[in-house]
Amino acid sequence: MVNFLDTQADARRFAALLDEYDRRLKALERSTQAAHTSIEGGAMDIYDADGNLKGSVGVQPDGGVALVPIDTAPPPTPMPPTIEPKLAGLVIGWDGTWDDSYTTPTDFSLIQVHVGFVEDFSPDVTTLTGTITAVLGGTVTVGIEGYAPVWVRLVAQNTASILGPPSAAAQGTPRQAVPKDLIDGIIDETKLAADAVTEAKIALGAVNTTALADGAITTPKILAGAITTEKLTALAVTAEKIASLAITTDKLSALSITADKLAVNSVTASKIAAGSIDATHIKAGAITAELLDADAINGKVITGATVQTAATGARVILDSARLRAVGSNGATISMDPNAMYPYIGLTSPDGTNRAVINVTGGTTDANIGINSGAFTDPDGTNYRWRTFFGNDFFTSERVVASSGQPVGSRLFMSKDTASLGSGPGGGTVSLGTGTATVAATAIRAAGVLRADNISMGTATIVPVPNQPTSVTLTGGSIKGTHFRAFVTPITSVPGQRVLGVGATAVSSAGLTIWVYRTNDTPTNVDWMIVGED
Repeated sequence: MVNFLDTQADARRFAALLDEYDRRLKALERSTQAAHTSIEGGAMDIYDADGNLKGSVGVQPDGGVALVPIDTAPPPTPMPPTIEPKLAGLVIGWDGTWDDSYTTPTDFSLIQVHVGFVEDFSPDVTTLTGTITAVLGGTVTVGIEGYAPVWVRLVAQNTASILGPPSAAAQGTPRQAVPKDLIDGIIDETKLAADAVTEAKIALGAVNTTALADGAITTPKILAGAITTEKLTALAVTAEKIASLAITTDKLSALSITADKLAVNSVTASKIAAGSIDATHIKAGAITAELLDADAINGKVITGATVQTAATGARVILDSARLRAVGSNGATISMDPNAMYPYIGLTSPDGTNRAVINVTGGTTDANIGINSGAFTDPDGTNYRWRTFFGNDFFTSERVVASSGQPVGSRLFMSKDTASLGSGPGGGTVSLGTGTATVAATAIRAAGVLRADNISMGTATIVPVPNQPTSVTLTGGSIKGTHFRAFVTPITSVPGQRVLGVGATAVSSAGLTIWVYRTNDTPTNVDWMIVGED
């Protein structure tokens, strides 16, 4: 005879055994499949979802052990550098942001710092002066030879040593301790070693009469041409002291004979050789408009001058640096031809605000950038709108005027993609090949929402009492790969007369709807099919 209590105890032990098996099975399913694997004497290739080789980890062909990226995309363009002058150098910084990307690539390696002497220089190994390795940005101090202004550009590099496009150039000037490296008089003869100053170390004109003892210079010690007019006291050399034909043109320094040294009418046209007087021999302002014949400058090249159509008011001004047009209200349009490509600036009438149109890129590029004038946001920050037509991409964005940092709405378009964003906390719309993504806290349709992957309707079924009764709907063409259906009876007696409803054979073409009812009352059923990837 079996005891009931024994049966309950066996049931509990059997349930505990099943629970233990279930726990062990779940633990086995959660364990890492490669927890106890290794790479022996070789390397493991890494592929992306499309089957393209993207890297290799393990022993490489040269015998080293490393993770080697393969065929990675170039990093984006860094924002222009910040520059702070230091003694005989510059502190160059990067704020960790990008000109054409909101995020830092995961394979970021470092930022190269390049210094050149012209704005449009091309970064290479000869211009590389330092690196910044921090992902969030940083600074590097660079020593600069001399105190002339230099230009700085940043270039991003990923872990595969692939370089991205260079940033826009920023200018900086090293700082001197004092206006001169050495103050006059700071080094005297007591601070010089014997024989420390030789002839090769004395600049021309450095030794004058006040520095020489009486009788220190004799005739054998004077080089030919060493004594010029500015070295002689007025009337020190008179005609009776000069031998006949002793002074010829090759004995005279350029500009050594000036008008104040010539007697009136001593030089006439017959005494001037053809072509001997050029621009270097004419005093500034000596030739005025009334001294020129009509058509005297037609077809001639004018250098070193400023040409303008009027002294004030509306006018056009041309000099060696730029061409400017000034309106009657003071607004200006200027073109700077000194860069690789001209820059066109448009300045407000009061001169406090400026918009710029520039053309950038390499020698074969013509990328167009349009920057609006600055405006002040209610938050107190100055912003501007920047539009850029790049090498097969377009962007329009709202940026901080002082740094170029994007803040707010942004539109980006390329060959295969496009995106529109409303800034931090807002929504974005991204378009790709065959895809469209809308990301926002809330998505609302102002009208009726229609989608090719959703189909819905109402079917009427006359049921056979107390038997499952169906109707099949066909002829649809719903987009998607996998399909699911939702069916709901329109009834006021659920659970009393209508005991069940369901759907089978759900596909792109339609479905079969089932109703179980206790009587034969025709029953309407709302249905919906949703297609998924």
